[in-house]
Amino acid sequence: MLATVGRRARNKADKQERIFAAAEELFTRLGYSAVTTQMIADRADVGTGTLFRYADSKAELLMMVMNEKMRLDTREGIAAAASGTSPTEAIMALLAPQIHLPPACPENTAVYQREILFGTEQGQYRTEALARISELENAIGDILERFTGTHRVRPGVDLTGAARTTFSTLHMELIRVNIGRGDPRTLTETLRSHVDVLLYGVLAPM
Repeated sequence: MLATVGRRARNKADKQERIFAAAEELFTRLGYSAVTTQMIADRADVGTGTLFRYADSKAELLMMVMNEKMRLDTREGIAAAASGTSPTEAIMALLAPQIHLPPACPENTAVYQREILFGTEQGQYRTEALARISELENAIGDILERFTGTHRVRPGVDLTGAARTTFSTLHMELIRVNIGRGDPRTLTETLRSHVDVLLYGVLAPM
């Protein structure tokens, strides 16, 4: 019985990995609108019935892929932020991998943001996406906390709220780029100017 259970678990994990790899390759190469669930199922060599055991919709398949990208980008950003010599430099190093998403796949990013805001409340992948956001906000908060040794927190400032505001600024600038209201070529500089303004109201040099 244990051998049977182990084999089933391995088969399930193998199918999930194939579905993820197929979805990632197709979404990255073609963009969200051009991809169908049948294409993903065919590429993963599974039936559509099997596919929908792992995700309820095409949007959820995209979220599965984007959640993993965000997890890896946050990990990369946290490592880079450790060498930041100022709050702004550390936060920009943390956010840099996230900033590079829109020019590469603007439609995918736009759909991902839409699903985070308006997707099924109890959906597995939306719940994971919210956890990824919390992870990034916590990383921003950790940076702010780290620099309280060399900077004074301005009276009445909540570092957790400041971290949330910083992420919200990133989120809104990504949306602006995705709807054509912002220039992806100047996104980094635009975000840096916002971060500078935000941090001016949060931390003061000692």
